Amino acid sequence: MHRLRVLIVTLLLIALLPVSASAVTNGELDAGGEYPFVGLLAFYDGDGEYLHRCSGTLISPKVMVTASHCTDGTVSARALFGLEITEDFRMGVGGTTGTPHTHPGYNPRTVELDVAVVELDWPAPVAGPFPTLPGQGFLTELKRTGQIRDDTFVAVGYGGVPGFPPSVIEFDLFRRFAISPYQGLNRNNLHLQQNPNVDDAGGTCFGDSGGPHFWEDTLLLVSVTSWGDAICRANDMTQRTDLEPALDFIASFLTP
Repeated sequence: MHRLRVLIVTLLLIALLPVSASAVTNGELDAGGEYPFVGLLAFYDGDGEYLHRCSGTLISPKVMVTASHCTDGTVSARALFGLEITEDFRMGVGGTTGTPHTHPGYNPRTVELDVAVVELDWPAPVAGPFPTLPGQGFLTELKRTGQIRDDTFVAVGYGGVPGFPPSVIEFDLFRRFAISPYQGLNRNNLHLQQNPNVDDAGGTCFGDSGGPHFWEDTLLLVSVTSWGDAICRANDMTQRTDLEPALDFIASFLTP
């Protein structure tokens, strides 16, 4: 039954999510090391068997923010950092172990409150400063003033990249980033454009799930990659982190 559940979740990711992959369609390598606090997260079951991977962001030496659809049904995690991750991470090699925590309000049917935390067993080998969270209603206020219409958001992750022909997605386990323009804002999601026909915009794909979206050129973590269209081109629906339930949940893992 557990394996069936994992298969269903995996198919859901492929059908809906920007399949945690391409940081990033139309993105570029993080060769300059601008985002060292973004890592690849590998998830395992109770027997230590590898399930799937996502991306995540350190907001303190031991706390990573990711997506609940990544942590749901998992027992342990391993965080790996660096420009390129080697294939042996699936066998539990390298990285920093941790415990995944799914948001108690997460709804897998509506993908609501798709934000989670991985609490690391010891500090990650990454120096600060780390990204910060926005205040409650930050994006709502940007929308109210009209400023958000011209704003851009930076996605970072270890997702797949488009191959050839265009329907092919390749997974090389490199950290990439891309810039996406604003598309819309609703109660739960920040909607971003990622079709390269729109101002050469970039976006996310399979493997980028749980990865960050930073506002403009800051390290303000305003949302995490949640879901999108199957070919990683048009829709990039990201889970807002400026919501009270999300902020309260994440804060519960941060020591004063």
